[in-house]
Amino acid sequence: MTDDLRLSQLVCSRLCHDLVGAAGAVNAGLEILAEMGGLDDSAMALATNSGLEMTRRLAFFRVAFGAGGAGRSGAEVSVMRKIAAEYLEAGNVDLDWVDLGDGVRELEPDLGKLLLNLILIASECLPRGGSVSVKLAEVQGGVGLAVAAIGAGAGLREDVAQALTPGEAAENLDSRNIHGLLTQLLVLAAGCELEIAADEGEVRFAALAI
Repeated sequence: MTDDLRLSQLVCSRLCHDLVGAAGAVNAGLEILAEMGGLDDSAMALATNSGLEMTRRLAFFRVAFGAGGAGRSGAEVSVMRKIAAEYLEAGNVDLDWVDLGDGVRELEPDLGKLLLNLILIASECLPRGGSVSVKLAEVQGGVGLAVAAIGAGAGLREDVAQALTPGEAAENLDSRNIHGLLTQLLVLAAGCELEIAADEGEVRFAALAI
């Protein structure tokens, strides 16, 4: 099996894993409706909210994992901010991404996908909830990305850390950490380096694209 084929299969496994819960909740809501013989409020709320959650996840994954872009020019920052905020909305992680008004407005497509994947990884560093901070800046003739996971118990799983490290991921990949390898490849495609640091209650990711 080629590396490209394995990568695509594992990404598909990740997508199915993350979407099956929302799809199952929609079906559960519909089953309650059938049993009640009418439009029960709780069943309708479950089906509606789960349908919205699935739509938001698909929108995020389309840009973060797929060939799709975020906006007409590929990676408009305002569109990516909206996609990321909606993806995190249903969970216990908040997005702290302030529009400074005079900041970066657009990213190269690979850099935009890298940013979304870093947001995804940062959110998974917060098992007890917290916030994901995002900052973009034009620096040294390029664009700098800074993403931080801030909250109690914040930490980067070892298997994801290995997947982010060149030469360390091949023997350790599964559907739960495949986005780490995808992020590693996006770092290379965007022509930048990824720095990772951690303190108590915080994990930080930084990348600079020249």
